[in-house]
Amino acid sequence: MKLPKQVNFIRLGLFITACLALTSCGERISPPETKQSQLDWNLKTLVNAYQDSGNTDTKWDEAATRALTEFARSRAHLVDANENWVEIIGTNCAAAIEAGCDDPMIRYLYIRNYMSQTNSPDAFVDAFCKMAEEMQQSSYPSVRKFYASLRALEQVYYANRLDHQQRPTGQWAENIVEDLTKVVADKNTPPQEVYEACSQGLHQLSGSKDGYLYCYNQIEQPLFANWPKESVSWLVKGEAHLQMAWQARGGGYADNVTSEGWKLFREHLTTAESSLKKAWQLNPTDGQIPTLMIRVDEGQQKSREDMELWFTRAMLANPDNYDACKNKLHYLYPQWYGSRDEMIAFGKECVASNNWRGFVPLILVDAHTDYNTFSQASDEEKQAYWKQPGVWPDIKAAYDRFFELNPSSTGIFKNYAWYAYHAEQWDAFNQLAPKVRPMDYNFFGGKDEFDKMVRLAKERAKPSAASQ
Repeated sequence: MKLPKQVNFIRLGLFITACLALTSCGERISPPETKQSQLDWNLKTLVNAYQDSGNTDTKWDEAATRALTEFARSRAHLVDANENWVEIIGTNCAAAIEAGCDDPMIRYLYIRNYMSQTNSPDAFVDAFCKMAEEMQQSSYPSVRKFYASLRALEQVYYANRLDHQQRPTGQWAENIVEDLTKVVADKNTPPQEVYEACSQGLHQLSGSKDGYLYCYNQIEQPLFANWPKESVSWLVKGEAHLQMAWQARGGGYADNVTSEGWKLFREHLTTAESSLKKAWQLNPTDGQIPTLMIRVDEGQQKSREDMELWFTRAMLANPDNYDACKNKLHYLYPQWYGSRDEMIAFGKECVASNNWRGFVPLILVDAHTDYNTFSQASDEEKQAYWKQPGVWPDIKAAYDRFFELNPSSTGIFKNYAWYAYHAEQWDAFNQLAPKVRPMDYNFFGGKDEFDKMVRLAKERAKPSAASQ
């Protein structure tokens, strides 16, 4: 079985934009009492921590407290569907900073939610790293220091266009492991927060086998000592061993995998399967568990029927589960157990569904993107793919449905515009380009490149009836 080569999807910005635009692509649905527990804990580690040891001042305390409170509500998934919580956080942080606030937690939220996207990636690196260094020197709880270092490292990867296998380790990685271990060791941390921190921390370190294993070994003992009967502990273990399975196998073709690689691959998948099934027994409402089981099924060469069972469970638990759809799409790659036709058909199902929401309609875009990226076609043929009959109508249908469901996700217009340009849909590009807000010139290769795209599209657009 051939495994496609690793692709840097940051170029299109689909994944990062998605995760910043919504609370989560595959959000784990929590009961009301769990959300209240998360809210109380987040208020304690944000608002109370700021009041006790932050850089407070009556000039900006009101705005800072409002931003921290809204962030706590968003972390507990208690913001209303139509509530623009990102803007609330960003504008209040901006007001606090304008008044002179130099608190690292406020600057963290400002950079994440308000800093202009027209800044260069390096400017974001400088801002994140300076903030994270100050956070490490502060008296904020370990969980806040953890996320500060995490975002700094994440931005370093993005700015340097490093793919998954090129990611280095260093001081930020060391900070992540140290602070994450403290978060997991604290019995007062809500289990949901434990899972999110472990999942994100491990993910950032997954480019290094040794670094990933070291991090997991550091958190496994306190994880099961504190929460042995919580589904999230088994979920973390299952997710970790699933990652370690693919690390052992490697990302090349099957005939390049060593015998030891195959042995470790099977062993880790067996552990992942048993851990995830244990988690499912403890909490059969958590959509993240069946989402990961789809990847386990792929690795273990399970039947389409078994994969569909876990996919159905994932979508019933969370109709917005983009990650489950993405994993099923991967299962349907021609290199695995499907075909281009099956990929496109599934993408169209995601657009047509009245039950699935969020980013799910964009799976049809992913189907075309992934197929084209992993094909054996030449670079010229891949560039021409977007102009093939039937491709643009699918792209348009997917984005139109997405914006119908998510009208406030204006950050995604840049993705829509990118496809319109490469499909040579000049009229569509001219309509979409002004809607790109906030403007991110770096996404298009810089301001000069974007301006060239705008000029070319205007030159080649159909003349209006008035000008004929």
